[in-house]
Amino acid sequence: MESSSNHEGPDLRLDFMGSFIQKTLKLKVEKWQRLLTFEEHRTVIKDFLDIPTEMVLVIQFTQSAQLLPTTTFPLTQLKSKGVYFVKRLPIEIPREDCGYWLVSGDLATRSIDQLSCLVDEIFVPLLSNTDNHKGWPEIVAQDVMKSTHSLKSTVYQVQGQVSGRTILPMPVGVEKCVTTARELQENAAECTVDLYLKSAIEGVVIKWVTQINDVFMESSSSAFNNGQNPTPAVDVSNFACKFVALFLSKRHFFTDYNYKANYQCIKIIEPNKTHN
Repeated sequence: MESSSNHEGPDLRLDFMGSFIQKTLKLKVEKWQRLLTFEEHRTVIKDFLDIPTEMVLVIQFTQSAQLLPTTTFPLTQLKSKGVYFVKRLPIEIPREDCGYWLVSGDLATRSIDQLSCLVDEIFVPLLSNTDNHKGWPEIVAQDVMKSTHSLKSTVYQVQGQVSGRTILPMPVGVEKCVTTARELQENAAECTVDLYLKSAIEGVVIKWVTQINDVFMESSSSAFNNGQNPTPAVDVSNFACKFVALFLSKRHFFTDYNYKANYQCIKIIEPNKTHN
């Protein structure tokens, strides 16, 4: 691979990165050009491209409306979106086909949103793929599926709490609910319900009750802490927050997909009450 430092003329790598940043952050080209006028910022970017051991570059959009390059992921919450570039291999990035050697993406302003994306697009598909379970004992595969689903549900719940919503998790194996419910409806006498699925549904119903109860039990009495004397508006605000949380929870619960899945879950556990 020919060293990019031997080339003369415009650095196509900078053009590639600038184009991605402008499209992702919806910025004018002047913002990127201004960044490159600062020698210390330009050095950070060039070091990332030319030094094999520099594997990560993050471009933040600061509160002063300027682009700031760093070679580490930010530990503090971003005030606005950012972008990242990660090398596929520890090499000097060539000027030709530089896009192939760089993995690029955007950073959310909230860490929980970034974690949610990571879980949804990487962890869950990877760990839930039955092809990756070949050679595993069934109990191990079930435990991995359960733990994966628990992680996804926990992230969703935290994401909802941060947004002021109550998100109710779905049970492990929810995709089987429609088929199982249909079989029960067609021939309940001969249809056998997967006990693992039934247990997962019953467990998630308990979680729903706990989450909703926690919302109802939230009290405005904390407003009296430290000798404060709040007005009745605090109580009104508290009830308003409860209403919003439960309303958004209901709307999430009764979306087209969730409503069908939740309805089938109820149909699965109800007929089995008399048989257990």
